[in-house]
Amino acid sequence: MTLPTIDDVRGAKAEILRLLKGYGGFAGAGIGREGDRLVVHVNWRAMPTDVTLPERIGDVDVTHHVVGEIRPLSGKPD
Repeated sequence: MTLPTIDDVRGAKAEILRLLKGYGGFAGAGIGREGDRLVVHVNWRAMPTDVTLPERIGDVDVTHHVVGEIRPLSGKPD
């Protein structure tokens, strides 16, 4: 089995951004590793319930993670 190239993964990431950017709770996507394979990691503030989440784009695996809400640190900056 041939591993996806970095260009394959970049293309899959662009497709994920196009498909999911309009959904509430979408926090972004990045490139990472699962074992020896490059994958697209999709981050969610809250996992959507109204959409079937893609597990693959072409030969590229897609993982989904709940990262929660982004909040500023408390206190004043130094």
